[in-house]
Amino acid sequence: MVSVLIRTLIIYFMLLFALRLTGKRQVGELQVSELITTFMISELAASPIQDLSIPLIYSVIPIVFLLCAEIILSFVTSRSKAVKKLFYGNPSFIIKGGVLDQGELMRLRISINDLLGELRLKDVGDISAVDYAILEQNGKLSVFLKEGIRETEVAHALVVDGVINETNLQLTKKDESWLMHQLNSRRIALRDVFLFTVTDNNIINIIKKEGK
Repeated sequence: MVSVLIRTLIIYFMLLFALRLTGKRQVGELQVSELITTFMISELAASPIQDLSIPLIYSVIPIVFLLCAEIILSFVTSRSKAVKKLFYGNPSFIIKGGVLDQGELMRLRISINDLLGELRLKDVGDISAVDYAILEQNGKLSVFLKEGIRETEVAHALVVDGVINETNLQLTKKDESWLMHQLNSRRIALRDVFLFTVTDNNIINIIKKEGK
């Protein structure tokens, strides 16, 4: 038991030191390489605690190696844009100048519902109010509203990728007849709609599928 406690304390202080070296305070602030290093270190750290037959040095050496590799990589990426782009990529513009890039959404494998959810977490209820939405290298979404807009209403998605959301339709006290009338009056087919939203004040926003 004493051996387990001693090993646990040693590993704990090593991990604490490791996180201090990265300078990060939250998992969401970690780059991809840092996240991978964190997972690998946690796995290495657990092995000698779970299995006392494994010498402690078998964990210490790989952990130190990973830390050194991460520090060197961080130094190099901070000095070289090419290396930084290679390992971390570039920020992705999902919405640019108020225009949603559907191709970028598909490339990033982000659904429109996921994007709407992320916008709501940023207190943005209506996608039509967004001027720029940028997926940063650490996976967080930066959102900039159009000029003059400070607050937005919640816009309910009635159609997503050509499919009617019956739940939201009932929530807004609308029906399919009303919905189809709105589309027909604009000469837009249901199958061509990427996103159809409406606010509680009946402000409608329709985004057609690219190429339609």
